[in-house]
Amino acid sequence: MNNYNACKVCNGAINLLNQKYDLIQCNNCKLIFCSKIYSQSEFITLYDELYNDENSKYNSYSVEEFNMLVENKKIKIGFYRSRFLKKYVLNGKCNSVLEIGSGIGLIGSYIRKENEKINYTGVEIDTKAFEKSQTLKLNTINADFTEIVKIEETFDVIMLWEVFEHLQDLNLFLKLAHKKLNKNGRIILSTPNYEKILNYPEREKDNLYQDGPPIHVNFFTKESIKTIFEFNQFENCIVKVKKFPGFEVKNFNFCKNILKAIFNNFHGSTIFLVATKKEY
Repeated sequence: MNNYNACKVCNGAINLLNQKYDLIQCNNCKLIFCSKIYSQSEFITLYDELYNDENSKYNSYSVEEFNMLVENKKIKIGFYRSRFLKKYVLNGKCNSVLEIGSGIGLIGSYIRKENEKINYTGVEIDTKAFEKSQTLKLNTINADFTEIVKIEETFDVIMLWEVFEHLQDLNLFLKLAHKKLNKNGRIILSTPNYEKILNYPEREKDNLYQDGPPIHVNFFTKESIKTIFEFNQFENCIVKVKKFPGFEVKNFNFCKNILKAIFNNFHGSTIFLVATKKEY
């Protein structure tokens, strides 16, 4: 297996940050990422094991979401995602949207239900998730993000929900996305916040509070993700962090974290970003 010898975004010098998970950090753009370079086949096998095995880590989420869609129940996508979609996709100005990591079709189904006139395209690497999206009659492609070079259309919005942390070649994705966006087109995304670890000052050395490699290979802070997009010809980057913890009213730590959030001393679990295509 090969390893990175410099930053994969800006080619800056790197230092070892987390020995347990082989994480390195760029001295320049501050991106944190796994030093190991994984193959495409390794990722495909990994996602199959995570989502499709009966007792796998994320199988229950996939099953619950798919049942919700086939039974035509109210589509629940979360407070923050619904706000971002209403502002940047369901705003009457967006005519076309591309989703990378479209899964079984949760977001695609939500967009279709809210405005069926929007031209939706999804790209999903996992075959079984793709097949489920096809039963929902969504316009989806079974491939990784590099397949978008073969799509003739361009888009007003490209979105990734909890996907950016999985993409090994960030520069290639951002270059392709820039080409596939219309003038003033936007990328919108969510990704885990690496600085969630700061909520645990007494944590063990090298502990992570999100999935480690090879599930997550990139780790972002509010500052680093903005720098990465600006380095790749995007501007007007708006970055927000989920302010409050997940609702667990009977959990003492939840009550404590709510108080921290009120006084801006809590590091939320999720980063949300909007970035606009920069014209040359």
